[in-house]
Amino acid sequence: MPNTEFIAKVKKMDIVNKVTNDNWNQSITIVLSDIELNDENLIAIRKFRPNEEISVSFKTLQLSMTDLHEEDTTEDINVVDIEDEEEALFEMDYDETPPDPNDIVKTFDFSKG
Repeated sequence: MPNTEFIAKVKKMDIVNKVTNDNWNQSITIVLSDIELNDENLIAIRKFRPNEEISVSFKTLQLSMTDLHEEDTTEDINVVDIEDEEEALFEMDYDETPPDPNDIVKTFDFSKG
């Protein structure tokens, strides 16, 4: 049995439920796009036949550093000391005086009220 994995985007997903008398049928059609295949994947996919039972799994790819290698948790984690002095994410410097209210173009009010 061939076994392969590849990365793709779900372009379209149709779920159809049909109920007739005592029968209930469901069909799901998934169209993929932007498929990243290599030669090995393509050869493995071509070996599957129509109406053949296969195992399918979906996994969302997150662009996050914390999600990388979640399965490799057996490694020792090195602790890194961070300096006590951290830089601020945003820094506002008005030379110790607020800006002139006439120079403000737009303001945002996030208070609930």
